[in-house]
Amino acid sequence: MVTIPDLSQGAVLSSLKDALHTIESERVKEREYMLDFFEGVNIDQYVKKFFGSESLNQVPIFTQNLTRRICKVRSMTYKRPPKMSVDKKYLDFIDISDLNSSRRQLEQLTFLLGTMAMRSRWSEREQKIKYDLIQNFEPIFLPGEKSPVGVIFAIENHGSSKLKKPWHAVWTEDRPGIPGQHYLVDQNGTKKSVNEGDRNPYGVIPLTFAHRYKPIRDWWSEGAHDIIRADLSVSVAATELSLAIRFGAIGIKYITGVDDASRIEVGVDKILYLPQESNFGVTAPSGSLTDIIDATRFLVEATLNNNHIRIKFADTRGNAPSAESLKIMEYENYDERTASTEDIWRPFEKQRFKIDKAIIEAKTNARIKEDYRVDFLEPDYPMSVDQEINYWNWKFDKGLATPRDWFDYMNSDASEEDRKKWEEERQEQVQPQSNRLLQRLQGS
Repeated sequence: MVTIPDLSQGAVLSSLKDALHTIESERVKEREYMLDFFEGVNIDQYVKKFFGSESLNQVPIFTQNLTRRICKVRSMTYKRPPKMSVDKKYLDFIDISDLNSSRRQLEQLTFLLGTMAMRSRWSEREQKIKYDLIQNFEPIFLPGEKSPVGVIFAIENHGSSKLKKPWHAVWTEDRPGIPGQHYLVDQNGTKKSVNEGDRNPYGVIPLTFAHRYKPIRDWWSEGAHDIIRADLSVSVAATELSLAIRFGAIGIKYITGVDDASRIEVGVDKILYLPQESNFGVTAPSGSLTDIIDATRFLVEATLNNNHIRIKFADTRGNAPSAESLKIMEYENYDERTASTEDIWRPFEKQRFKIDKAIIEAKTNARIKEDYRVDFLEPDYPMSVDQEINYWNWKFDKGLATPRDWFDYMNSDASEEDRKKWEEERQEQVQPQSNRLLQRLQGS
């Protein structure tokens, strides 16, 4: 975090100068380490530290991407895109598919890293708001305040266009009598203007922050360190299991009482001649393979239980559980997810809409109504065909759903044109039936 004495540009640049030299802070390194496990990259280099080089010449390193799977299971709020009740003009200026995919990944990374940010960025080419996930940034605070007044983050470039000395974007928000600022700085503190007068055209920071839990002692929330440690331990244990299987199959051969090793030749087509009073033996792993597997399972189960997740290892006996039994088994996870929705993601949505509204109005001069409501949908549990028919018939009979709701449920990515076409086709099918009934009544 960066604390500044006031919002003058000189004070901001002076305070940022030290931060730019320590941009590779311990927090950044730690977050990159955790992202390695989430993406399943560079894991070999962490596992190697627990083995000698000779051991790893015998088997490949056996890694498990436990981290990504747990983050996905625990991040279910945005699994189904929430329904937004908002001014239709707003929907014309956002990339809804980009928003939905960014929401899902943001929830997973917030659970992993503890604190994340999503940037709302205006695309001049598409004339829409696009969304970027920012995992490494530094919030800027005024003394005594708990909410950031600004933020600084690196402008990422990838591949051949990646810069050796990246520029960092600086944003501050409007405060009474002091307009917000936006400009770029390099690692030496050199400023480069983006807008006239370095003015923030939106008046707000175009980043929405998300915390795994409400900050307690620090603005940053702690991430899923227990999952990372468990993931590493399981990868080490799985590699040890591979070594045990390898050495259990071929063993480690040894000879005692031989003074000249050059006389020994070993092979399936050779006869081994041993001098008198010498011994030949083969060792096997002292640990039980079953014990290693059970201990590894314990590590996984303990980690999942601590994160409100139940696990059932593969078992072919019995019938598949019903949707209702799955709900009961996942009740603890459901309860935790409900709390996260209300504590984290509903406030996040309100703040994100406020930022999007400011950007759209600044770029297009359109006026967006302030009313914004979001309905988070529960994840689906598998139902049989009969159960699904009864479910929708019950909703229709009780007036809790319309055919349009059913169509949206079955075709969540359908465009407005697809919906209108479906409505027209449906009316064409209903109309002949009504006419036939009318003709029968008139004929009688």
